[in-house]
Amino acid sequence: MTQKARTARRHDVRQPAVLTMTDESRHEVHTLDLSHGGISLQTGSQMRLAQYCAVSFKVQLGEVDHNVLAMGQVIYSDPDAELGFKTGVQFLRIDDDSRAIFHQLLQENQ
Repeated sequence: MTQKARTARRHDVRQPAVLTMTDESRHEVHTLDLSHGGISLQTGSQMRLAQYCAVSFKVQLGEVDHNVLAMGQVIYSDPDAELGFKTGVQFLRIDDDSRAIFHQLLQENQ
């Protein structure tokens, strides 16, 4: 996926995360950047395109840790010399609490 294809501004967010696929396989990953529409992840293996998945991770806002969860679909998973694979997940559904945390996190990073 090219940068030109993205419509939402991305912000660096570096956190450990868990990517859970529909076959219930779990992958320990790291977040790279985040927008209201999706997230880029560092993964140890290539993910199959169009797979549905859940992404969960913790962020700290102020003194409080928050769990965030989003459902999405893999839209790219490209080899990267430094990262292993860079995998993009387009959000399809985000619960209201996580949406509020994303909004607050993205506002802080502007």
